[in-house]
Amino acid sequence: MSASTRPANAPHTATRQLHCACCGRPFVRPSTRGPAPLYCSVDCQKQMRVRTRVWSRRGDAPFGLPRAS
Repeated sequence: MSASTRPANAPHTATRQLHCACCGRPFVRPSTRGPAPLYCSVDCQKQMRVRTRVWSRRGDAPFGLPRAS
């Protein structure tokens, strides 16, 4: 899509509203540098690390690598 066909009210990448992968809350990307963040806060990052660790230990986990026996 060229600049002339883009809607005038399209948000800029730096201010595009994102949604947290942990809690689903909307948040604004703080910077245009680097990859877009997945989580709205450090607390959500920690929570997802804990969830991933616990889920990977389950034998019936639908994703992730199987545990070494």
